[in-house]
Amino acid sequence: MARRKSWRAIKRHRSYNVYEASRTLGRSKGTIRRWIKDGLPALEDERPMLIMGQDLIDFLKQNSKPAQKCAPHECYCFKCKAPRAPAFDALEYWPSGPNNGQLRALCAVCTTIMHKAASQAVLRRIGSQYAVAVQRADARLNNSAAHPLNDHLEEDG
Repeated sequence: MARRKSWRAIKRHRSYNVYEASRTLGRSKGTIRRWIKDGLPALEDERPMLIMGQDLIDFLKQNSKPAQKCAPHECYCFKCKAPRAPAFDALEYWPSGPNNGQLRALCAVCTTIMHKAASQAVLRRIGSQYAVAVQRADARLNNSAAHPLNDHLEEDG
């Protein structure tokens, strides 16, 4: 799914009609019309209806939800739509590089699997409070000493 564009795409000193505002923000025309009914200032005297860029920016900033921050030991649960502590005080850490990896835990409320990117420093900080199981990645195929299963496809020289 494509990500919606933010209010930063709106130019302050430009006027927009409903179609241009919807196209610039990646929203439907019905959404823009609903915003006008909900208090977005617009010049409704003439057609097409015009919305000033500064008014649109102010409306979007006023009605935006603040970003929810997770504490180092919390992961964001998409089912609960809130940061949650892990169930059973247990986390799994899957390294993806030398200094970073992914935390995985169950939500304490709904038992959905939650994921969070975390560094080694965060892992050391929360390791004293929670049971952290560090998982090791499987050996890569190109590092294996065994012969590949499709070696019969190679031509004999």
